[in-house]
Amino acid sequence: MKRFCIAPLLAALAIAPCQTVMAQKVEPTDAAVLSLRQAITYQDSGVQHTLLVSLRALKDPAMKPIFEALLKAPQPPMRIDGFLGLAEIAGERGADPALLLKLGDAPLRTVAITECLGLGLLKPEGIRTLLANKELTAYDRALLVAELHRLHEPWDAAMLGDASASNTAEVAGLADLLMLEKGDQARWEAFTKRLDEVDPAERTDLLRRLADASRHYELAKAAEALLTLTKDSKGADRIGAIAAALKVSPAAGREALLAMAQSDRGVTNLVQAGLLMLAADDAMQASDFDVLRGGQGVPDAIANAGQALRTPNTDAAPALTALMESGNRAAAEWAVRQASKLPPETRRIMLLRAIDRLDSIDAPSMTDRLLSALAAQQLIGFAPEDLIPRVTRLSGKPFVPESIVAAMCDLGTPEAAKFARMVRGKLAQRGESMALVTIAKASPTLSPAELVELGRIGGGGGRVEEPIQMQAAWLFLKQSNKVAQATPKLTPR
Repeated sequence: MKRFCIAPLLAALAIAPCQTVMAQKVEPTDAAVLSLRQAITYQDSGVQHTLLVSLRALKDPAMKPIFEALLKAPQPPMRIDGFLGLAEIAGERGADPALLLKLGDAPLRTVAITECLGLGLLKPEGIRTLLANKELTAYDRALLVAELHRLHEPWDAAMLGDASASNTAEVAGLADLLMLEKGDQARWEAFTKRLDEVDPAERTDLLRRLADASRHYELAKAAEALLTLTKDSKGADRIGAIAAALKVSPAAGREALLAMAQSDRGVTNLVQAGLLMLAADDAMQASDFDVLRGGQGVPDAIANAGQALRTPNTDAAPALTALMESGNRAAAEWAVRQASKLPPETRRIMLLRAIDRLDSIDAPSMTDRLLSALAAQQLIGFAPEDLIPRVTRLSGKPFVPESIVAAMCDLGTPEAAKFARMVRGKLAQRGESMALVTIAKASPTLSPAELVELGRIGGGGGRVEEPIQMQAAWLFLKQSNKVAQATPKLTPR
C-alpha cells in the first residue's frame, strides 16, 4: 500500500490549518461534501492533486463512482487521478488497460503508464494487452517490456516494435539494453557508437538514466555493459552503473565499488562509496568497509555501522546511533531503518534516541524530524508505551509530539489506531484531530461523540492540513452511512 508520505505531512504541520467551513453553521454532511468538492474541483495550481492523493490513499472501493466521474473531466490531470484511483482500489486486478487507452492522446497515455509502473499497478496480462495496441509510443513499449522482464514474464523482440530506431536516445538505449539481455550484442554496440555524437554532459546524464533503468528493471547484462562503458568516468553515470551492478551482478559491482573508493580518497567520494555499500546488503563483506577508513567523520561512521551489522555477536546499536547522528541524511535514514535488525531492548533505546534528540536541537531540520517520525513508526508497533509521555506533553518544544503524531497518522494501521486511543484526550487540538482520523481509518465504527467530532474535522474545524481534512470528511460520510447520499454531489466541476 502506498501510504501518505511522512515528509510532506511533517512539512504541512507548520502550515496554517484549513478554515474552509470551520466557522460556518453547516450540517455536518453538507460540510463534508463542501470540503471534498475541493478535491474534485480542478484548479490551475494543481492543489486538487494533493487532495486526491490523500483520498486515494484510503483505497476505499466506495469511492469508485467518484473516480469514474473524474474520468469524464475535461482536464487531463483529473482523468489521471480518477484512473489511478480506480486502479488502486482494484487490488490484484491492477489497472484496466482498456480504460488507460481511452484516457486521451499519446502523451497522456505515457503519463498514465509511467505512473502505473511506479505504483506497481500494471499486471502482466494488462501489460500484454497494452503492447498489442499499435498506437503505443516507442517509449511506452520500452518501459512495458522492461517491466515484463522485471516481473520475470516472457517477452520477445517484436514487442519492442521500432523502439531501437527511436530518435530519443534514452528510448533507443533502453530497447538495445533489453535486447542485450536476449544476447543481441550488435544492437548495443551500434548504440555505443551513437553516443560519440552526444554532448559529454548529456551523455553522462543519459547513461545515468539507463543505469537507473537497468537497476530497476533488473537487467544484469546491461549493468555489466554500462560498467564497461563508464569505466573512465567519475560522474553520476559511473555511480549509477555501480549501483545497478551491485543489485543484478553483485560480484562485478563489488569489484567496481572497491576500486572507486580506492581511486579517490576525498571525503565526498568515500561518502558516496559508503552509501552504495550500505545499500548493497549482501553484496558487500564486513572487511570491504575498511576501504572507507581514514579518520574522516561520515566515512568512518559508515564503515563502523556496515561492519557491525555484518559481524556476528556484535552490538550494532552504538554504530548505528553514531551514523544516525552523523549529519548525512541518507546514511541516517538507513541507520534508523536498520534498527529493526537489533534486539528489542537495544532497538528501543536507539529509536527513542532518534526521537529525543529533537529536544536538543533549537531548529530541527526536516531531516531530523523525518528520522524522528520514522523511529516513531517503528515504536508504535512494538513499544507504544514509551511514546505516550512524549506525545502527550503540552509544554516545551513541539517537535517531538509533532513527529510522533505525524507518524501515527501516516501509518493508519490497527496498531496506530490502538496507539491513538491510548493518547486521545491528552493531546493539543491538532493532535486530537489527527488521532481521531487515525482511529477512523482502522475502526469500522465510532462512538456517537467521535462521529460528531470527525464531522467537525472534515468540515474544517480540526486545525489539520487539507489532505487530512479530506480523509476526515470522507471517513465521516462512510462512518455515518452518508456515502450514497453524498456521492451524486461529488462530481468534478
